[in-house]
Amino acid sequence: MKRVSRREALGQSARWAGVAALWASLPARTWAALALPAGWTAEEDALLTLIGDTILPATAESPGAGAVGIGRFMLVQATECYAPGATETLRRGLKEIQAASQQQFSQSFTALSVTQRATVLAGYETRAAAPWRMIKELTLLGYFTSEPGATQALRYLPVPGGYKGSVPLGKTERSWAL
Repeated sequence: MKRVSRREALGQSARWAGVAALWASLPARTWAALALPAGWTAEEDALLTLIGDTILPATAESPGAGAVGIGRFMLVQATECYAPGATETLRRGLKEIQAASQQQFSQSFTALSVTQRATVLAGYETRAAAPWRMIKELTLLGYFTSEPGATQALRYLPVPGGYKGSVPLGKTERSWAL
């Protein structure tokens, strides 16, 4: 066994403490654990969650986008990570989807059946490029970076492959990068 100096042991301990602190600070299993950004309402959050769940519904193998709190993710991303005009684009998209729902079915989007919601979004997709693209992009990003999306909807291997410490290489083979 290799002897480790005190300095190396302290360095390794500090690195492990940093990893543990980072792990503890990660959000819960859903994006709903994030704080609602200032200027947004719970109704807008719920509407975006319902829109996201219509885009990516639950299947037998994985939960839908609504189960991961996708609306909250969209609001936080648009507010904190996108260009300043993104929040107005997102709000415009919500208003337009509500208006399309009223026009087609004389009801709020939240009161529609799953089939009716899909119909409204399919029609909206053909009319509004910028808001729809942003809503769909945020839905996909938020869902597939959430724990359920990454581990249940996608194939997931926490450590791909087993460890093989000594693998003979042929004369024409290249070594693995680390």
